[in-house]
Amino acid sequence: MTTNADAHRASTLVWIDAREAVIIRMQGDRARIERVESDVPPHHRATGHVRHDPAIRHGGGGPQAAGEPHRIEHLNRFISDIANRLAEGDDLLVLGPGRVHERLARHLSEGDGHHWLHRVIDCEASPRLTDRQLIARLRRFSGGEPRKRSVGAYRWSQAPGHHPSGQVHLPRRVVDKLPPGRRHVAPEE
Repeated sequence: MTTNADAHRASTLVWIDAREAVIIRMQGDRARIERVESDVPPHHRATGHVRHDPAIRHGGGGPQAAGEPHRIEHLNRFISDIANRLAEGDDLLVLGPGRVHERLARHLSEGDGHHWLHRVIDCEASPRLTDRQLIARLRRFSGGEPRKRSVGAYRWSQAPGHHPSGQVHLPRRVVDKLPPGRRHVAPEE
């Protein structure tokens, strides 16, 4: 059973990858967008030649990931920074490519468990989206109606006009294409 307070809970969307995060909050009918750049170093590419230390036996030794522990440390710091920017009472929709959005959702749910917070945290894989697409996803997640626009086949090519004979001339729809050199004439009634 949802109460009136649950119906008006604030919602926040976070789109995150290792390079940046986009945080969108709804304030009334307007969306506030915050972008946060990360200092996470990129993955190191393979060099093509792997060097082995002759003093280490085959299969022994630590991981040979050059710089990867440093990268993970930066990534954890970035995720903590983003988590600190989010309000504790907001329901969250976490989006992004790869695994970073899953790490953020796990970090948030573990933090909520320690603080006895109960909120919705949805986590979905998503490619990079435009600001308008992200705002529409947040509206859909929060249960609000998306803004309606008349575009495409529903848009008239021009304003209705009057024919010299007194009949109302209805313009054609944008998708109705006429052959070159022909004009659209309103049907006779």
